[in-house]
Amino acid sequence: MAGSLLGFLFTYFALVWTSFGQKAENAALPELSLQRSWTSNVDMAILVAAVLVVLFARKKSFPPLLVLGGSVLLAQVLKLYVLVRPPLDDDAVLVHNSFPSGHTTAAVAAVIAVTMAVPKRFALFVAIPGALGAGAVAADTVSLGWHRFSDTLGAALLVSTLAFLVLRKWTAGLIVPPALAVGGVWLMVTYPQATPSTLAGVVTAGVVLHFGWAVSGLRMTGNRSQPEPDSLVVIGGDHLGDGVQSSIRSVPVGTEHHLVTVHGAEGHESQNTRRFNGFAVVLADGDRHRLVGGGLRQQCGRPGVQSDLAGHGDPSLGHDGSSR
Repeated sequence: MAGSLLGFLFTYFALVWTSFGQKAENAALPELSLQRSWTSNVDMAILVAAVLVVLFARKKSFPPLLVLGGSVLLAQVLKLYVLVRPPLDDDAVLVHNSFPSGHTTAAVAAVIAVTMAVPKRFALFVAIPGALGAGAVAADTVSLGWHRFSDTLGAALLVSTLAFLVLRKWTAGLIVPPALAVGGVWLMVTYPQATPSTLAGVVTAGVVLHFGWAVSGLRMTGNRSQPEPDSLVVIGGDHLGDGVQSSIRSVPVGTEHHLVTVHGAEGHESQNTRRFNGFAVVLADGDRHRLVGGGLRQQCGRPGVQSDLAGHGDPSLGHDGSSR
C-alpha cells in the first residue's frame, strides 16, 4: 500500500505541481476529440465487475466491492473537490484539473476487484488480460485528449493503494509502483514528443499486473515461482520417540484465525514448507473450507491421512492427540 500511495503522490506533485511537468504534459496533449469512444462505457464495466465479484466471492464480496465503488467515488471527490491544478503554464489550453482520470479508475478498479474475488491461484489469469484492457482504456483517453498522462497513472495507483489498504497489505508493492511512477514521469518530462497514450497504457497495465502478482502470493524461490501459503496446517502422527515435537497455534488466514497444529523434527517449526518429513501440508486458498473445528478429524491433504485440527478461532482449545 505504501508504495502505491507514494507513487500516487509523486505523480501528482511532479507533473501537476511543477511548471516543467505541466509544460511537458501540455506539449504532448493531443487535440481534444468530441467523438464518442468505446471507453465511454465504463458504467457497464463496473456493473459486470460487480456481478462477477458476487459470483466468485459470494459472502466475502464486500472487500472487492468496496474497492470497486470506493475507488470510483474517491477519484471523483479528489478530482473535483480536493486536488487542484495551479496555473504554472501560460501556454496551456486545457487548464482545469483532471487528475485522476475517472475512466481509467473505473477500468482498473473493475479488473482489480475481480482479481481480488477469484481464488489466488487464478489471480494472474484475471490480471493479465485485465491489464491489457485497462491499459487500452488509459491509452484511449489520452489519445482522445480527454486526459493527460498523469491522470491515468494517478488513477491506476489510486486503485492499487485502496485495494492494498482493504487487504491490509501495508508493505506490498514498495518497489514496483514507485518505480513505475518515477519511470513514467521521467519519460514524460524527458521525451515529451513521445506518444503519451502508449506510455499511459504501459504504466497502467504495469500497475494492474503488479497487483495481480502480489495477491497471487507468488514468491521467487531459486529459479522458480511458488505460491506463498496462506497458513501451515500440519497433519500426521504424533508418535513417541519419532523425534517430532507438536504444538498448537492460531494462524491468521485473511481476517480469520484458524487453530492448527505445528509439528517439527527436533523442535524445528516451518511455516513455508509444503511437506515436512511427511507431516506437513499447506492448504491452498480453495481449501479453507476444510479448516473446521470442534475436535473433528478431517480428511485433509493426501488420501488416507487425517488432520488433527483441535478447533477453529479459539487458541485456548486443547490438542487432539488422536491423529494418525
